[in-house]
Amino acid sequence: MAEAAPSTPAWTLAPAQPADRAALAALIDTVLAASPALTRAQQALLRAHAEDHLHGWLDAAQAGGVSCHLLARGPQGEVVGMVLVREHWQLCSLYVAPDWQGRGLGRALVQAAWRASHGRTDRPLLRLVAAPGAEGFYRRLGFRTVRSLQALPEGFVAMGRPLDGGDPFT
Repeated sequence: MAEAAPSTPAWTLAPAQPADRAALAALIDTVLAASPALTRAQQALLRAHAEDHLHGWLDAAQAGGVSCHLLARGPQGEVVGMVLVREHWQLCSLYVAPDWQGRGLGRALVQAAWRASHGRTDRPLLRLVAAPGAEGFYRRLGFRTVRSLQALPEGFVAMGRPLDGGDPFT
């Protein structure tokens, strides 16, 4: 019996460019509006947080503070996902379009973020704050609950995954 050939992802990952800003903002709005686990207040908080990241992205990138800002494009070139990591240790934003969730794209973006951060910081963990409803996704990728570096809103969880050692995604 012949083995099935590995499937090629239906997306491509590439560094985000300044011209992508409006498409990234639209992706964030779409994802938040379609997230049933979030209250309106949580959606507003995440939207403001993401907007801060998009506004500060270019300045931080020019200063070397953004270590990884990738987007995923679908087959027609549309933006279907994004990830932002600051200073090679803080995963600040991960968004995947609702129609693309469950296809491995979120995992691919987190893997790319981990690989872009590995060996580039003295911090022991790739850290993030999981929004309500996202904790299980991150746990499946090997993230564990850690002590928060800041006060978190209700329902949000600080998580981390070691950055030392070999690539855990191979």
